[in-house]
Amino acid sequence: MNSPGGSQASPSSAKTAASQSLRPVTIAQIRKSSQLHSDADWMVDGHPIGQITVVAELYEQKVYTTNRTFYIDDGTGRTDAKMWMDTPDEQKEKEWRGIPFNKQPVYVRVTGSIKTHNGKKNFHASNIRLVKDPNEVYFHILDVISCNVILQKGLPPRPGQEPQSGTTVQGSQNAYAIQTRAPNIASMFSPLADNVVRYLAGQMSNPEGSFVGDIAKALNADGMELSDTVDRLIDEGHVFTTVDDSHIQLAT
Repeated sequence: MNSPGGSQASPSSAKTAASQSLRPVTIAQIRKSSQLHSDADWMVDGHPIGQITVVAELYEQKVYTTNRTFYIDDGTGRTDAKMWMDTPDEQKEKEWRGIPFNKQPVYVRVTGSIKTHNGKKNFHASNIRLVKDPNEVYFHILDVISCNVILQKGLPPRPGQEPQSGTTVQGSQNAYAIQTRAPNIASMFSPLADNVVRYLAGQMSNPEGSFVGDIAKALNADGMELSDTVDRLIDEGHVFTTVDDSHIQLAT
């Protein structure tokens, strides 16, 4: 469910490389992000961002009828991430997606985008999951550093190539080119993931993306397995959500 009153991307911004990428960031970068106008890409350190992912400690959550609010801290700052969804009263204070309800601090990976609501900047979460491997926390930190270095200094040269200069928003090849390049579908993490990516590759002409239910029917896939596969594809930046959480598109 989309946040009521949240800003929507314009048709032009929806086609930018940034809007079709998944960039690892820190909460400090989210807090410092800015936007030239309501239809423009959000910017961090002079570079546009679209979908973002954060790994942080979840120290509190509040559950309302129409949304869940997660309060997170990654050591660089604190923020809240809202996931718009309906929750029955009897489910409000129970474990959800393996995430305990305010029992002890845990780490989570949150994926989503920055939107505005009533003039206030919000982290609009499209997916959240429990971090079970502590190495994922350190991996995310290194991933953020790697992305920032590539954006500032360019890609490392291939054998026989001259080093590239620093990239700009209009640079020929930048970190977003890496993130949005069509994935190697022959080496995905599961056969179902391969099939999902192949299916999406054949539906690129649809700007609204593909409905997950249609993918399940086309692939004759188990709903729970497909959901887990799509979540991982989103987390790894191979696909992104479009008009809502049930429509996805291949990052190209």
